[in-house]
Amino acid sequence: MIGLVLNWSGAPLAPSVADRFAASLAEGSARQPQVLATNNALFVSACAPARPPIRLPSGVILLFNGHIANRAALRRELGAGPVEDDGALYAAARAAWGDAADLRVVGEFCAILCDPATRCARITRSPIAGPPLQHYRDAERLIVASTPRALFATGAVAPLLDEQKIADSLFLNYAEGERSFFKNVLRLPYATRLTFTPEGVARETYHDPRALPAVRFRSDDEYVEAADALLEEGARAALDGAVRPAVSISGGFDSQAVAAYALRAMPGECRLLGLTSVPEPGWDGRERADRIGDESAQVRAFAEMHPRLDLLSIDAAGLSIDHQLQAMFRLSCVPPRNAMNLPWIHALYATAASRGCDVVLTGGMGNMSLSFGGKGTLPAMLGRGQWLKAWREMRASRAVDGPLPRQLLGAVAAWTPRSGMHWLDRLRGHHAAPLGSHCPLNPAYAADMRVVERAADVGLGPASHRHRDTLAPRLSMLGSTHHEQGDLEQAMERLYGMPTRDPTAYRPFVEFCLSIPDDQYRRAGVSRWLARRMLRGQVPDIVLDDRRRGLQAADWHLRLGRQRTELIAEIDELAKDPGMAYRFDLASLRAALTDWPAQTPLSGPQHNRLRLALTRGLAAARFIREVEGWGG
Repeated sequence: MIGLVLNWSGAPLAPSVADRFAASLAEGSARQPQVLATNNALFVSACAPARPPIRLPSGVILLFNGHIANRAALRRELGAGPVEDDGALYAAARAAWGDAADLRVVGEFCAILCDPATRCARITRSPIAGPPLQHYRDAERLIVASTPRALFATGAVAPLLDEQKIADSLFLNYAEGERSFFKNVLRLPYATRLTFTPEGVARETYHDPRALPAVRFRSDDEYVEAADALLEEGARAALDGAVRPAVSISGGFDSQAVAAYALRAMPGECRLLGLTSVPEPGWDGRERADRIGDESAQVRAFAEMHPRLDLLSIDAAGLSIDHQLQAMFRLSCVPPRNAMNLPWIHALYATAASRGCDVVLTGGMGNMSLSFGGKGTLPAMLGRGQWLKAWREMRASRAVDGPLPRQLLGAVAAWTPRSGMHWLDRLRGHHAAPLGSHCPLNPAYAADMRVVERAADVGLGPASHRHRDTLAPRLSMLGSTHHEQGDLEQAMERLYGMPTRDPTAYRPFVEFCLSIPDDQYRRAGVSRWLARRMLRGQVPDIVLDDRRRGLQAADWHLRLGRQRTELIAEIDELAKDPGMAYRFDLASLRAALTDWPAQTPLSGPQHNRLRLALTRGLAAARFIREVEGWGG
């Protein structure tokens, strides 16, 4: 956690304001914040491990937060010797290469650089992933911090909710990555540098996934070999400095790949703690034919292949959406998109912490890198005029993707003008709207906030994403809630004292995956073709050959059912608040709870209202009430 307050006038910061600012950044940590004050600026670092502000020879002061993944390579290139602290290593890289250091340094990081004498400040955030930075600027000052609550602690910024952000997020539109949930508070996007002076702000995006050079090899095997080497490199980087790692493992490709490559990267005598979520006892066992509610069999099969994995099942018994939710509001300053998934995640991190773990490995970005399925391949073929090739691919995909006419309509839809999409959506059966289904918004509020139109403007809609190539859906995954994910991961680290690292987000690996041909992901009707070839022999065949997907929080009906009376009372209380009644379709949510199903509904309106709309709506309403209390 890092922060800067810079007064343009040169006036010192009042001691009481400085104390509140530092205390807010240190919230949730047992460490004392490291503070450096000048005549007109305050620098605060509350990182773990301790990382004090660094004064560079130029007079610029540096604050660094995050993890450098290519430490060894940087030390060699810089001749830096055994530099232990990532902040000092980043400082050496900047001294050698200037702004180019932001790309030569690989990792997940953010940094603040400020020269109090010239009243110039620059903030930067790494590409792909990295800890968040929020900023506020007016005629008197600049405030930058890892969390909006530190901005509010200065008294210069009021904790006023941004209604448009609330509405858009509940319609699952997270396209405006710079927009926070608060008025006048902006989030620094990934791969962006902002330079602040008393006169204004200059912006630079220094990494563009769309501009990556194409990677082409002579044989299919060479793509597998290169991807294999890069993912192992990413696993080594994620483990660098860790003594007792844990991995969140499920029955899916990505988490099992992370576990397999982590074990390859670890010395032979070292063991890896595998934590897997299982449904709470009492779950009725109902699941759709294409989903797996209990993935323990797939995880046990992986453990049998890898004896150095110490497997532990987490059922999060008795927990529900209330668990640690208020703490997450305070530490992340965002309402979670899928609150029903949080109980087992909290239980997993709490277990890892209780066992002395110092890092949790995940595979959260695997869907857009390692295990990307090739979405957009057919429209891309049509766009290149490869009609015969597209036809052959559709014929080979009938068993998985359905009849040829449906596949063809889907591919043509990507090239259909927006004005002609209404009839084509109905022809494809995509005419169900989120309102009244998985979206908890009051239709009147949704109309006033223009959520449907705003989603359509950025390529989102009730039917599908209409992507004309394979890069677009992956960039959409990168943007969809990805910025908020940085806030949530930071909150989990503050709550449980250990970072999350994701080898599938290792930038060289992600860049490679974005640059190889489409047919490495989808070939002759086989999706996720790259991952299937890479993981064969490292991950059980029952995982690689199973077309079903894991279902998170399969026991939601059991967990919510215990709270049904309390949740109905909560909705009744919300209905007395005009603002809440205006935002949320409370009558519909209450009716869904009242008409409680005896068994877990697997799909359809009842499932969507209870599992998705209800939990999202209640989490957002509680977040709003929490923030309203901050202004008191």
